Amino acid sequence: MIKLVGVKDKSEGQIKAHDILKRLVDKHTLLALSGGTSVDYRKMLVESTDVIPGAICVVDERYGEEFHRDSNELLLKNQGIKDFADEECIETHKILKGKGFLETAKIYEEEIEDLFKRFKKRVGVMGVGTNLHTAGIFPHSSATQSADYVVAEEVKDKQSLRSSPAKRGAGLKFPKRITLTLKALGEFSSFVILLFGSAKQNTLRMILDKSVNDMQKYPAIFYRKYKAKTYLITDINV
Repeated sequence: MIKLVGVKDKSEGQIKAHDILKRLVDKHTLLALSGGTSVDYRKMLVESTDVIPGAICVVDERYGEEFHRDSNELLLKNQGIKDFADEECIETHKILKGKGFLETAKIYEEEIEDLFKRFKKRVGVMGVGTNLHTAGIFPHSSATQSADYVVAEEVKDKQSLRSSPAKRGAGLKFPKRITLTLKALGEFSSFVILLFGSAKQNTLRMILDKSVNDMQKYPAIFYRKYKAKTYLITDINV
């Protein structure tokens, strides 16, 4: 169930996201954070210091060394999330721990299972790619249908719905991904999605189009079909 929240630009979107999270999040909440270019956690969370969850976890990660330069966890650290959590005594959970690929996913699966048991309120800050992937859940990946909460998978990006066949066949710089699955997202209470820029106009149209119903092909339509309340913040006119 999606509620559209219109804003004039990305900067205003961070403020709207903060206002929504302030209503949704308390010390009994697990807050799951995504990476990507749409989020500015310093503006959304760190500078205000009035959104205080019980725990913070990462939605997905590009597998590699801890805090490698393209990692979501480095982005969160650089935007002040780690210092903010330490100052407010908020429990944090990162994915990369210097372990092997499959072992890392197994460890994070156990952490997520424990977090779900301890926190009945679960809120996710999410993004959506131009090919309608969300988190590390890519079209036709095992994360769309796995019975686990976390998967480790080498994915093939089909790129933008508008891109050329050559680009759609291109590989990813970090094809090994560890991500929450659609099953895990199905355990969440609410989502805040940030979607900005004209390049995402077709993406938004596909998410909202009720005739599009294949979640394996278009994972992000999950947010339209799932019962949880989803606030989709966008500067795109629909």
